[in-house]
Amino acid sequence: MGLAGVSMQELASGIDALYMSGHGLASPGLLKELDAHRVVAEELRESVPVRLGDGRWSVEPRGMGKYRFCLSHEHGLFAVTDKEALPTLRIQPRSEFLHAVGVRKAVEWFQGQAEDAVTDVRLTGSRLDVYSDWQGWPLGANDRDRFVCRAARLNTREDGDAWTGFEFGRRKTGTVTARIYDKTRQVAEAGYDWWPAVWGDGFDPTLPVVRVEFELGRQALREFSLDGAADVVSGAPGTWAALTAGWLTYRRPTADQTRARWPVADEWSEIQGASFAESAIGLERIKAGRHRGSLRKLSPGLVGYLAAAAAHLGTDDVATMFEALPPVMRDYEIASRKSFVERVRVKRRALGLA
Repeated sequence: MGLAGVSMQELASGIDALYMSGHGLASPGLLKELDAHRVVAEELRESVPVRLGDGRWSVEPRGMGKYRFCLSHEHGLFAVTDKEALPTLRIQPRSEFLHAVGVRKAVEWFQGQAEDAVTDVRLTGSRLDVYSDWQGWPLGANDRDRFVCRAARLNTREDGDAWTGFEFGRRKTGTVTARIYDKTRQVAEAGYDWWPAVWGDGFDPTLPVVRVEFELGRQALREFSLDGAADVVSGAPGTWAALTAGWLTYRRPTADQTRARWPVADEWSEIQGASFAESAIGLERIKAGRHRGSLRKLSPGLVGYLAAAAAHLGTDDVATMFEALPPVMRDYEIASRKSFVERVRVKRRALGLA
């Protein structure tokens, strides 16, 4: 409970995305090695392991944007180039890693990885997403007119009759965009079952969670005088305060025909005061939640395929179906020239589980 008459609960707030650029000099030896691995990856159409930092990186068969080399890790992505017109590195930590260890430790980890790849590397911010998650704010599509925003564009997202979110501004401008949406719906659809661990004991699974999120591109970060990655992290609470005070607000309607003169709603006053208390719930809790979510999403298709297999095999239960399945799988291994063990290895690497 916050302001009088407003029953809102903050579950979490802080940084949900921090993309970085690394400026330095990539060694010719590294670039040559990456090129050789990229050729093999293209031939195999799958990622290929490479030694870098802690050694658990893989070179992808495709690049990232204008970057020829894209390296993946369970903690995020690295893109590397020797083009002088671009930063040497592009770094995209995974959201799971930020929430597992905390944003500052995540930046330190990527700094260490970058130093193994690039000489005299300096990390700067290229994108920052700040957020807060709330329960007790019953938003709907009809509330769109209560928002006052500097951006002219406002999109309303709905699924049938259900409101799913608002989007403010255009991402391609590289400045500021905002999203307010049903986070619980996204968690259910994407399999992000680790989020309740971030929300903690205050989370009520019977109520939706509303996410308020601002995305700041490179130009917006410069306007806030934020450049170095560490400075971007330290400056995140200030960007939240400024954006919720002037860029986007939620108002209480009055008889005044000018919405900008409507008073700020009590709900938005709560949001303006988001705590930005950085949390780190640990890698094991993140992994456990990610596995639960992935298996939950796989279950309908998996059960359907297994039931079809059982029907063709003439079996009626799980145990006898699995006893009859190995000959079918061996026949397919021979026909496809790829073992099941190899397929599992590839999937583990692609999912960041290797």
